Amino acid sequence: MATESSRKLFLIFFFPGLTSLVTLTIAIDPYFESRCANNTGNYTANSAYERDLSSLFNEISSTTKLNSGFFHSKFGEVNAIALCRGDVKLNVCTSCLNDTISEMKERCPRYKEAIGWSEFCMLRYSSRDISERLELSPEACIYDLNDVIGDRDAYIQEVVMLVDNLRSRAAAGGTLLKYAADNSSHGAYQMLYALVQCTPDLSKQDCNDCLEGATRKIRGCCTGKNGCRVLLPSCNLRFESYPFSDAAPAIPPPQSPSDNQSTEGRVSK
Repeated sequence: MATESSRKLFLIFFFPGLTSLVTLTIAIDPYFESRCANNTGNYTANSAYERDLSSLFNEISSTTKLNSGFFHSKFGEVNAIALCRGDVKLNVCTSCLNDTISEMKERCPRYKEAIGWSEFCMLRYSSRDISERLELSPEACIYDLNDVIGDRDAYIQEVVMLVDNLRSRAAAGGTLLKYAADNSSHGAYQMLYALVQCTPDLSKQDCNDCLEGATRKIRGCCTGKNGCRVLLPSCNLRFESYPFSDAAPAIPPPQSPSDNQSTEGRVSK
């Protein structure tokens, strides 16, 4: 049986008027994907935009700026959002973002707007304001080539039920963390694991709407597969037939009286 480091994945990317299908053999980072925006223009070398972007990259790389694995800031002309998976520790979060920054410099040079998804983090930047905005495009779906053994419809129905439950928990999170993960049994011998996460600058309703949109895409690109990731700028979800995450957040946000009500929906072990 193939190990996780040697599996093959299918990647499906959805963009207005274009759907492309790519087969990827997993290498160093099988989960990385990026998208460079063609409609926002490019910046020139040694320009103010390039300097502002470099300053933001340096700020993102600083562990003191990552509050519960979430960062959003504006520096000059550039806006940026960084989000780490809710269960990863700070050192893993920082390492993932540094690697993602390096990848995006290579894959999206001179683009004023781009987004990169890795297994443990997401990074996006733009010349426009992207904070506190629900955005559903561009999007990507990455699924495991291993097929479900047995009733595919029953399996995907169980996935949707689990994700629907997690959606309400994540949306109820506070302004620093909107994340939930859990597992359920499928059939007599199989377990199912899933997580959902929103950028925590979204409102409860926007987080819910984003994850609803992501859940609808499960039946379109993930049916019949043991595992799948649906990636959007404002939220993401993942399910697998093996454990891959922790339900408890690794970098708990600071608590305040105003947060007590909004954070009580989080899952913890």
